[in-house]
Amino acid sequence: MGRKYTRIQVRSKDRALSGIMAFIDCGSDLTIISTKVAKRLKIKPQNIERKWTASDGDERYSPITEIEVRAEDDDGGVVLDDILIEDSPLDKESGEEVVLGLDYLQKTKKTLRFDD
Repeated sequence: MGRKYTRIQVRSKDRALSGIMAFIDCGSDLTIISTKVAKRLKIKPQNIERKWTASDGDERYSPITEIEVRAEDDDGGVVLDDILIEDSPLDKESGEEVVLGLDYLQKTKKTLRFDD
């Protein structure tokens, strides 16, 4: 089964970035952005962190933030208010800077097809 990618626009309170490569991960509960994207959006890490479990079973803590996400095929953007800022789950070889999790899929009511 192949991996699903999409180009997205992400927006913080002050900035927007377009053309960001995002991996759609239906096994991830939360959306994750890279520290590079957070810096480009001028998001300053806060003292608020969230505990999460990586796919290898390790428990980790990462800063959280709020952003608006809009994929190329979305009618409008959705606000996700519990976004992890973390680099470790990202596949640098594929160029992904965001992992879109179930929080995004549920808010946008997306249906994934893997037969194409």
